Amino acid sequence: MYGFGVIVFLLTLGSSLAQNYTHAQLLAGADKGFQFIDINNDTFVELTELEGAWDLVDYNHDHQVSESEYEAGGSNHDFRGIIFQEMDYDGDGYVDHSAIMGQYVVMDTNADNIVSRREFDIYYTALVERAIKNYGYLLG
Repeated sequence: MYGFGVIVFLLTLGSSLAQNYTHAQLLAGADKGFQFIDINNDTFVELTELEGAWDLVDYNHDHQVSESEYEAGGSNHDFRGIIFQEMDYDGDGYVDHSAIMGQYVVMDTNADNIVSRREFDIYYTALVERAIKNYGYLLG
């Protein structure tokens, strides 16, 4: 029950930071992202699933995803564009494949080599909060 309370708190906090975005919109974005990545629908994300989802978006298979590839192939939700901006750490217009391992390690907080829905929600909510804080002005 404590874990659920943490998620609710983080999502509520995200809602307050998200200008005009509601808790439901943040949750819908997390849901779409999780469903896109959890290819086998077992309610967990394994590294191979995250890499597989990434490969689907990397249309030209150059091991980096451009903003146009991400926009065209990523999960469809309100925060997609600003999430790319947040993940493009060096501002070169691409997110490298190596970023996948880094994201996975951060998401897998208990280091059991699978990412639970709870772990994903906490990571995703923090990512969206940072993206809104840093790039929210890009939202329509």
